[in-house]
Amino acid sequence: MGTCVILSLLPAPLVGLALFLMLRYKSRSGKFGLFYKTFLLGLAGVVPVYLVDNLIYYLHLDSLHSLHRTLFYAFVLTGGVFELCKFIVLKLTIYPSKQVTKPFDVLFYSVVIAAGFTTSYSVYALFFAPAYISLCLYAITIAPAFVSIAMIMGYFNGIALIRRYPIIDMFTGLFLAAIFQGIYRFCLLYSDELLLFMATGGMLIIGITLMVLSLRDPSESD
Repeated sequence: MGTCVILSLLPAPLVGLALFLMLRYKSRSGKFGLFYKTFLLGLAGVVPVYLVDNLIYYLHLDSLHSLHRTLFYAFVLTGGVFELCKFIVLKLTIYPSKQVTKPFDVLFYSVVIAAGFTTSYSVYALFFAPAYISLCLYAITIAPAFVSIAMIMGYFNGIALIRRYPIIDMFTGLFLAAIFQGIYRFCLLYSDELLLFMATGGMLIIGITLMVLSLRDPSESD
């Protein structure tokens, strides 16, 4: 097993483990059911991706012979599908939970879901990813990319938690996450290292900024 293969498999479960240890350190109740549930459902998110990928293959939509085909594949068939899967898990598990009371809670569990999803997808990608994606580039950049995108979605969905009419914020989070996922996938497809590192770095800065904002008391922004 090559170095790039190992490195591509490690980031997501390590992030998941770090989040669990953080929760265990801060939680006095010892209840981790929501963490397990969201992580496992995140893992299961690769199932619809597999079904969509089979449909893409059947319709020959993975033949990226032009720019508009590549854009459609990166932003809609990959970015849109990936983030919709995570959004559905977040909507069905996080919002009904009584353990989630603050915007940061939503952001936290958004990253947990993404860690589960990326764990299973990284295994899946070893066998079914497009041949023109560099595994080494994926291995180097996947950790900051998936964490940043999850924080972006989590921030806006966290804001939605305290809004009277949350639908706009929720779909803003989904839309932006899909756009940033599309940018990441587009850079991977073209193996443009400079653009990929710049995009990943920019996403990480945005994600960290939003995480800091989510830690503020909502009353401070009034």
